[in-house]
Amino acid sequence: MTVSTEFGFSYEYAVDIDVSSDPETPDWQRIRFISAVDPQVTPVTEDAATYDDKGAPNEVKLSESWTLGFTVQQHRQADGSYLPEVEKLLELSRPDAVGNAATGRFRWYDYPNSGTPNPDEAYEGDATVSVNRGQTGNASIGGWSVTLTGRGRRRSIPNPAADGS
Repeated sequence: MTVSTEFGFSYEYAVDIDVSSDPETPDWQRIRFISAVDPQVTPVTEDAATYDDKGAPNEVKLSESWTLGFTVQQHRQADGSYLPEVEKLLELSRPDAVGNAATGRFRWYDYPNSGTPNPDEAYEGDATVSVNRGQTGNASIGGWSVTLTGRGRRRSIPNPAADGS
């Protein structure tokens, strides 16, 4: 039996940031002009080996740690500020942003150019933010390299792209 398929592309992924100041009413903003989205998950394990394993490893997953890396282009508005989602990323990475003031809420998910998004490929998590200047060439488009480091586990969510948002 031949199955009809379509290629998926690397650009068919979205990352949103909650730009709200009230955690009870999120205001999700898609991070525009984004590239190189790279979610990474590492299981946190504990050795559970016993003699019954006859020397074989027996690692049990207890939890996980996660990071989400991406780059974002610099786009300046008429008043000199950057796009609202970039301003929020920069706010979360400032020197005086510590503790909860350095933690943002993010979601990332399958966002196909056409067709139906994968309903199970969508996550949300709380993370601290690291922002580094990306392009430094004499004639380069400005931008940043961003790394989100998870605080706690990521959470599976319904894919926001499934409702057309």
